[in-house]
Amino acid sequence: MGRSGVISALTLLALALAALLEASKLPFGTFSSPQPGFFPLILAIFLAFFSVLLLAQEIPQTDGETGAFLGGVALWKRIGLAIGALVAFGLLFETIGYLLSTFLFIAFLLRAVERQKWWLVFVVAFLTSLTIYLLFGLLLNTPLPAGILRV
Repeated sequence: MGRSGVISALTLLALALAALLEASKLPFGTFSSPQPGFFPLILAIFLAFFSVLLLAQEIPQTDGETGAFLGGVALWKRIGLAIGALVAFGLLFETIGYLLSTFLFIAFLLRAVERQKWWLVFVVAFLTSLTIYLLFGLLLNTPLPAGILRV
């Protein structure tokens, strides 16, 4: 990934530091009795940690690169496909429902953008949409659009 990976890691680190600054203004509480600043602070610390790890992984890869920062046509095509998939997902979410739209969205990203094998596309898309549905729809009782499947 090289230079774009370094820029991504630095952006995430800046976001983590901003989140740390803002979360520090809220009361933290204790582990047994958390206050409003507890989870934002913990998440900001995790984000900072993982962005530093990403930065450490990406820095050695930038030595041999020569201006490939903007990528080629294939990179921009993949970015365009991902943005198009996000727009389609947003438009179809209410109409066809959570399960089907999420399955199709993940399947499209894995097959068209990342070129994964068909069996892996179906397994990952199915498990992702089912796991998130079980977590949010059933466990947390969040209303998700049923769509044409009525689930």
